[in-house]
Amino acid sequence: MDIHAYPTDAHTPVDRAEATRVAAEHLPAEQPGHDRQIIEFADGFTVFAVQPLHAPADRPIPIGGSVYVIDKATGAVSFWPTYPSGVIAEHYALRLAAGRLIVAETWPDQD
Repeated sequence: MDIHAYPTDAHTPVDRAEATRVAAEHLPAEQPGHDRQIIEFADGFTVFAVQPLHAPADRPIPIGGSVYVIDKATGAVSFWPTYPSGVIAEHYALRLAAGRLIVAETWPDQD
């Protein structure tokens, strides 16, 4: 399976500060009561919304929410199911090693 990602104006390689900026400029706004969590792993950063006061401690990712990955090397953003960051990091590394990152020229239409 390929990783389909979308371009950003990121300065590469992406560090935590740049990942925070890219998330703020390119990802949907946080919903009221949510915080944006950014977790670094070897090849990128997972970005997801958490409900710190309302979510059970063992499930900080809201069911049905979106998880994003910002690629360190390219700054491209990909969309992922609500898996834990460690699981995403493992799958991401395997796909990168296989040359399966495909960065589109533009973002998809909002429709």
